Amino acid sequence: MYDYLINEYINRLTKDEIKNFAFVKGIELTNDETDIIYDYAKNHWRTFVHGNPRPLLDELKKKVNPLTYNKIESMYIEARNKYLN
Repeated sequence: MYDYLINEYINRLTKDEIKNFAFVKGIELTNDETDIIYDYAKNHWRTFVHGNPRPLLDELKKKVNPLTYNKIESMYIEARNKYLN
């Protein structure tokens, strides 16, 4: 059930929503960073929810600003902990 809901949300997700969410969280994304995060969300959400995302996070770390990466990683950990509880 959760996978279906997440999948539907991800299918409707836009780059503007990513950029706006990041801005609300104090992260200013470049257009390139927005594109990268959008692609990771669209193509790898199952790994982030159910698998081991470490290799993906390591790739992402090389592609975005270090401050942006640190905030993304901490938000991911916080969201993952909420999801698991």
